[in-house]
Amino acid sequence: MFLSTDFILHQSVASESLSVDTFSYKNDVYVAMSAPSTESCMIFQWDHIEMNFRTYDNITGQSIVGCKSVIIENEVFVIVAQLFGGSHIYKFDDDQSRFNKFQDIEVSKISKPNDIEAFQIGSDWFFVIAESSKAGLSTLYKWNDNGFYSYQSLHEWYRDTDVEFLDLDGKAHLILASRSQVPVIYQWSRSNQKFILQGEIPNMEDVVVVKHFRIKEELYLAMTQYIGDSKVLRWGTKQFAEIQALPSRGSMILQPFSFKERYYLALGSDYTFSQIYLWDEDNKIFDRFKEVYIQAPRSFTVVSTDRRDFIFSSSFKGNTQIFEHIIIDLSL
Repeated sequence: MFLSTDFILHQSVASESLSVDTFSYKNDVYVAMSAPSTESCMIFQWDHIEMNFRTYDNITGQSIVGCKSVIIENEVFVIVAQLFGGSHIYKFDDDQSRFNKFQDIEVSKISKPNDIEAFQIGSDWFFVIAESSKAGLSTLYKWNDNGFYSYQSLHEWYRDTDVEFLDLDGKAHLILASRSQVPVIYQWSRSNQKFILQGEIPNMEDVVVVKHFRIKEELYLAMTQYIGDSKVLRWGTKQFAEIQALPSRGSMILQPFSFKERYYLALGSDYTFSQIYLWDEDNKIFDRFKEVYIQAPRSFTVVSTDRRDFIFSSSFKGNTQIFEHIIIDLSL
């Protein structure tokens, strides 16, 4: 049996969006989408009967650039980052089936948030906001049973665009990408209970976004560059080495994802078609697989439900597209 795969348009959401996040709660799958143009963080729920994603709730705000869900002891929180009016955390209310404001985030050091990453170290929950203004500081927040509080300021004056949390050789690390320097690596110190600057990734100027992924046991990084070449790096003996360059034309995202042992990269483009690449196991590189047209893509997010696999591609200038990953039997 010879199988191939394809991505087909399943649904289109009549809204622009920047970030897409997904979470599961009580056997249901939800999607949180930041939509700055409609001043909202839209919450969708998978409808098991209609087999599509339907509007479930709407968190309103000012210039929302990120919505990140985190589930702590069976409670669902959504962190909402805004360009104006501060940033806030909303909590899901079971009785009302909606999100209510839970807390304001102390954002004295945050004026232009660009990315949110939430993660757990041991039993502790954290999130970090990448701060892209010159006057601000990327900040780490920690959960203390009553809410999140500002815990550690990361490096100053660097206009950070993206933050990625990853496990490197069994230790927690953060990689920060900045407009003004090569990406830097922080390692969590168990003794200090803080992130300590550990090093940098050389020869990688102007990286907009960093994403990590694993194929079998190997660790890789996908480094997005707006113009020039986006890069794929592999973790070797104590360092990352470039294995492939992908030509970028106005790229704001190079997103790794996988379905059923097939490994893909989606490379967005503001000027032309976005490219989906597929991993070639024999040659250990990514091959071009399919072109998709999305206006100003900003993120690609995997959502799986009812044994079906979808990828949400957010668009800053058009409709957000939901593609389904399908398997085709070519032997028929």
